[in-house]
Amino acid sequence: MSKSFDIAMAAKGILLAVFLSLLFTVVLGLIYYFTSIQESITASLVTAGLSVLVASLYISYKTGSKGLYYGLAIGIGFFLLSIIIFYIFYIGNPSWPILLLKFLVSLITGIFGGTIGAILKG
Repeated sequence: MSKSFDIAMAAKGILLAVFLSLLFTVVLGLIYYFTSIQESITASLVTAGLSVLVASLYISYKTGSKGLYYGLAIGIGFFLLSIIIFYIFYIGNPSWPILLLKFLVSLITGIFGGTIGAILKG
């Protein structure tokens, strides 16, 4: 069990969260396409939150300590990376209340997943 914060593990967690978010978004897109369900911002926030939750839970379980720090790092890193991706592919101005909500969802699910992962390992 490592006692110091491993930046490489946090980076792996952020990349895992981005990959999971992409996977969940594709599945959600297929559901929207083949059903009459309407798109909503709630589904997008759930996708982001679930991705960060799973990634932070996995990484903090794997490291066995500092779950709060890993959860925070993954939540903030995921949010920042998603903002960068947003500005690369989207032309226009973001909705600041939705961005704030996405930040809070990423932060809270990261903290929750990181803490639960470290507790489960201990």
